Amino acid sequence: MNALIRELLDAKAAEEAARERRIAAETALLAELQTDKAEGSTTYKLDAYKVTVTAGINRRIDRAVLAHIRADMSPALFKRAIRWIPEVDVTGLRYLQNNEPDAYRVLANAITATPAKPSVKVELVAALPTAA
Repeated sequence: MNALIRELLDAKAAEEAARERRIAAETALLAELQTDKAEGSTTYKLDAYKVTVTAGINRRIDRAVLAHIRADMSPALFKRAIRWIPEVDVTGLRYLQNNEPDAYRVLANAITATPAKPSVKVELVAALPTAA
């Protein structure tokens, strides 16, 4: 078991080191290309390579602020800029499953549930015995 855990930890360390090298290489390449486009794609044709840089801006909603200002906007303009995406509230879904089975059966027709990838967390809690 210790060998499998050590193998997992070594693989995670190698993965992190590879990720750091990739990010450093991307950063150096971006500096050489001197791209400053905030959004969109720019393609560079360089010798045997074609490099496409895609830039974007992450935007997040402050739901509390949005709830207050929604009434101040026309519904048409609001819908033009804000898209409501249904998402499962697992706590509420479990409540229906346990307490309102008829409602749950109806709602379950619209929900597809698939197993998620298991997460493995390893913490060293004691010194490993040394091999003799």
